[in-house]
Amino acid sequence: MQSTERRVLLIDAGNTRVKGALYENGRIVPVFSVETAEVINREELPFIKTLDVAVASVVPEVTELLKRIYPGALLISKSSKLPFKLNYKGNIGADRLANMAGALSYSESFIVVSCGTATVIDVVVNREFVGGYILPGVKTMAECLNRRGALLPEVELKELSENPGRSTEECIKTGISVSTLGAIKEVKGKFNLPLLITGGLGRLVSEILREKFFENLTFEGIYRIYRTERGEIPPK
Repeated sequence: MQSTERRVLLIDAGNTRVKGALYENGRIVPVFSVETAEVINREELPFIKTLDVAVASVVPEVTELLKRIYPGALLISKSSKLPFKLNYKGNIGADRLANMAGALSYSESFIVVSCGTATVIDVVVNREFVGGYILPGVKTMAECLNRRGALLPEVELKELSENPGRSTEECIKTGISVSTLGAIKEVKGKFNLPLLITGGLGRLVSEILREKFFENLTFEGIYRIYRTERGEIPPK
């Protein structure tokens, strides 16, 4: 990614948090992270300046709010100019598009895994999207089991383990772990491509898989799509 003096506010609006970063002098600097529910309730963001703005939002209420706050913002969608070829039926999350665009900075063929409310696995080969997988995220699985199982306790996963459990709590934790890790390993084995892991819970996954964690991958992709829209990077 080439350095530029242009300052751009990059916003990643997810189901759990709305995060912002400033791109300047060739660097991405996080500037805020707010709970999505709080943004919707207050209808404001803590960082409002007259800048170019590029947004990847998967929350319609936040998208509408950002349209009002930043009327000229680039709202990433399937119809945006993308630096990779996309053949997808129906709508696709802007975060997925951003993650795939960001991953292009490291390889033209890859598996990108975003670990958040959902665990999303997308596969790109020679800058062409070939398919993806969506499964419940780590915390989502834990919350669902607690809500639907009268005798199943609520658990908090601070680390993942593939070892069998010796209590109900341990069994839930390791069941969630092997479900998530097993899905990623299965896709990795099928395509044998570089693995890029990101997302709020991505560090947990990357540590046990011994893979690199890409903390700013979504922001990198938002900026890459922004540059593609401006004609600075040719679309696929």
